[in-house]
Parts: sequence; structure tokens; C-alpha cells
Amino acid sequence: MNLQIPPGVDKPEFWERCYQQGMTPWDYGSFAPPLKTFLDSPYRMPPGKIAVVGCGTGHDCMLFLQYGYEVTGIDFAPSAIQTTYQKFQSTGLAGTKAYLLQKSIFEIPEYNNYFDYVLEHTCFCSLHPQDRRRYVFAVRDILKPRGKLLGLWYVGEHQGAGLPFTISKNDLFDLFDRDFSIDISYDPQDSFPSEKDKELITLMTRRY
Repeated sequence: MNLQIPPGVDKPEFWERCYQQGMTPWDYGSFAPPLKTFLDSPYRMPPGKIAVVGCGTGHDCMLFLQYGYEVTGIDFAPSAIQTTYQKFQSTGLAGTKAYLLQKSIFEIPEYNNYFDYVLEHTCFCSLHPQDRRRYVFAVRDILKPRGKLLGLWYVGEHQGAGLPFTISKNDLFDLFDRDFSIDISYDPQDSFPSEKDKELITLMTRRY
């Protein structure tokens, strides 16, 4: 596989530069519609502690706050954290039901077995593919036993074009199979137009 890896893609400085220069094509200024559809469905998890990994500017964090979850946004880009913090402040929930960690998801062992849920949306596809197994371990470890991972994944068969780093559905399932069971998997019908037919929703449960 001949991937085009931007220099420093695994460093906060790379992503901070994207925010500073307005190079954020993943940010539509709103939460992802398929996530709201999921939260309005019978499959929604009961409110609990959810980690939003690679939370960016906090659109998905705000959505889950509205549905009664205790939200911890995790991102290592300072601008992303600052923007999300301002949103949290506007709700009056900062420090009571809305929290932030300016860290890499690979550097929070103090949160092992802490969260009921993890939300994945655009974090996984921003990681160098060689870090995918580390990602599985990191997410597994911060979840409580039998905790759930809700994912809105960026999928595709052609994986050599650089960011976002897509993954095929079969490879995704194979990657998580040892540590997670798949409860639900479907193609969302209400993605943003530019993401149509490129996304997959899954709900997985930590096996142990």
C-alpha cells in the first residue's frame, strides 16, 4: 500500500496548523446528521459517560450533551479544544456534564475503564494506518467492560490516496473483531451530500 502520509500527521502541530489556516474540510459547522438519527432511534444507548475522541470543534459533543450524556471531548489541537470549551461554556455545563482533555487518545491511561461509551467520528480516518491497532487498544481500554463504541466511519476500498485514510468494511470488522462484538452496522441515508455512500454506522460492545 503506497499511502501519501502528510509529514507530522501524528503531531498536534499539524492539526493546529490546519485550524489556524482554516483547512478543515471535515468541519461542516454542525453535528453529523446520521448521529442525530441514531440518537432518535430505539438503538440509542441510555445516557452515561461518553468520550468523543478527536472531538474537533465540538459539534458532536454538543449533540450528545443535548441528549443528556456526560461528555468528555478529547483532542490534542489547542484551537479545537478552545472552540469546544467556548461552546461548553455557553451551555453552563462546563465542568459538570461537559469536560475536555487536550491530549492524544494514546496518552490517557488514567481513564482506563472509565467511560460507558466512546464516540468515533473522523478520528480514526485521521490516524496513520499503522496506528489502527493502537487505536483499538486505546478505545477498548478507556471503556468499561461491556462498554460501547459508537462509530461513524469513513469507508472505502481505495486506501492509497492519503487523508482521510479510509478502510474497507471487511478490514474494519476484522480489526475490531478480537476486542469488540458488533451489535449494529448499517449505511446511513442522511450523510452530508459530499459524504454520501462513504460512511458506515456501527455500534460495538467491548468483549471483556
